[in-house]
Amino acid sequence: MPKRRDHHLPLAPDITCPALINSDGKLVLQPPGRPSDDSGAEHSLKHGSEHGPEHGPEHSPVHSNGISATVPSCAEEVANHTWMLEIVYRAKGRWKLPGVATVENGKERFTQYFESNETGTRLLNLTGVGSLTDIVLAPVNCTVESQATLHGFRRPNLEDGPILIIAPHPDDAELAAYGLYSRHPKQTWIVTLTAGERLKRLDKQYLPGLDATLEEGSRRKGLIRAWNSATTPLLAGVPAEQLIMLGYFNDTLPKLLETPDDTVPSYGDPALTPRDFRAWNNFSLPSDATAENRGADLIEDLSTILSKVKPTTVLVTHPEIDPHPDHVASAKALAKAMSHSSHVPEHVLLYANHLKGARGFPNGPAHAAAGVWPTSQRTSQMPSWGLHSESLSLEAQKGKALSLDSMHDLRGKKSLERQLKCWLRRKKSALESGAWKDYADHDFFQTHIKAHENFVVINGKRFLAGVSH
Repeated sequence: MPKRRDHHLPLAPDITCPALINSDGKLVLQPPGRPSDDSGAEHSLKHGSEHGPEHGPEHSPVHSNGISATVPSCAEEVANHTWMLEIVYRAKGRWKLPGVATVENGKERFTQYFESNETGTRLLNLTGVGSLTDIVLAPVNCTVESQATLHGFRRPNLEDGPILIIAPHPDDAELAAYGLYSRHPKQTWIVTLTAGERLKRLDKQYLPGLDATLEEGSRRKGLIRAWNSATTPLLAGVPAEQLIMLGYFNDTLPKLLETPDDTVPSYGDPALTPRDFRAWNNFSLPSDATAENRGADLIEDLSTILSKVKPTTVLVTHPEIDPHPDHVASAKALAKAMSHSSHVPEHVLLYANHLKGARGFPNGPAHAAAGVWPTSQRTSQMPSWGLHSESLSLEAQKGKALSLDSMHDLRGKKSLERQLKCWLRRKKSALESGAWKDYADHDFFQTHIKAHENFVVINGKRFLAGVSH
């Protein structure tokens, strides 16, 4: 029997209305009710209890930002929102991969996959469809309850000024946001905090046997990854002068924030300095003269970038969802830099490239739809989460695959044991073998080449107050 597990996020939709999925799978929107009295109330998407009865979502309208509850009908208005359909699904079988295909005008747009051997509430990503009233939902290896709720989130205006992407390591910006920044290349700045130089084992070198010591291998790894960060975004048209490598050291960011005046050596090679990885920068940093791995320098560099670029939108890792220590520290470092620079962006988009206990998410093969993170988080230090889902065309997804292939750190080969486990999972998934795209061995070529890139949207001041708390 499938295990009941509902997902929860502290979301504040702009539009919420009840919906039905009829016997033919057609989505039928119901007339929304009148605006609630508490128009500023946050809506935590509460979908029953982990131990409670299995029932459909509650259908009370939500108007958290005072926007009309009328669901847009014209294509332009549909395109101006991120759309999530709150559904309850039940997987068929222990191993079969369940999902829901979204079909528009008789053509499958994308399929979103869920967890095997589970039942519960999920958010089905409908972002990218041309019409909300001309779609049919087709379950795959699962059943879906007829009652549903549609949630709409007004899209932030990404055209209103510079976009600054904070990447803890080379490849984080591409994994999270290649589709987004390839749509806005001329206004995008990408700042990579660390060179990702740490090499833990010599047999993990890109070229086996090239270096005889971990120190040599780490230096070379940092060099090629710094070069990746300076060149890969050029594929999308981001100007070279808007790509900045700070060159701080991998796995040291939490310590830099704890003891900002101390110099912390690289775990890969104590003789390294951040200057070793800044050769391709066209942007002068305050710490260029000394270039020590110190927290105070990191904050000053970021503060200077904020003051000069003055981004209206900043992308950074979500400190409550992405558990990687460097990723959590990156969000905290950004908040400190915002306080020092006195520049607060209008909105912050939060992404997560790592999830605790959820390997293989977003689920399913490459080019599937991407859902929001599989968590049961009811509260946050940063209230009133919005959602922004960037819809990627097939061509944009292929461009993203190329960008990931250019990243040397994603070129590892699976061991024989992992190859066998992967083959077995795919066999048991009950999907056709042709559904899986083996562009490369790394899991990210399945999980992150998807039809959507998803972000939590937070007002800049709320981000600063919440992360600085």
